[in-house]
Amino acid sequence: MSKSALDMFTKCIAVELGHKGIRVNSVNPGVVKTNFPSNSGVNKSEWYENIGKLYPVGRVGEGDDIANAVLYLASNVSSFITGSVLVADGGHLAANVDITQH
Repeated sequence: MSKSALDMFTKCIAVELGHKGIRVNSVNPGVVKTNFPSNSGVNKSEWYENIGKLYPVGRVGEGDDIANAVLYLASNVSSFITGSVLVADGGHLAANVDITQH
């Protein structure tokens, strides 16, 4: 399923299940530190440092960044939020930077 299809699926299911008190939201992460660069044969810290410079916040995400976004959506603090897509990408989408060109 493509990202845009998943976004629309989130909205449609939220509408369908809202009357049952079920909230449906999703999180769209940006680049998050994993072992991917090491497994690809590149220097992991150098790769993340270079990619991080392309992000408005100056770094790529950590697992905790995404986990905190999910925790927020799962908490009662966001009880009136449903059918939403939370973009947790350090401003990457807003900056419209193509990391494949770097």
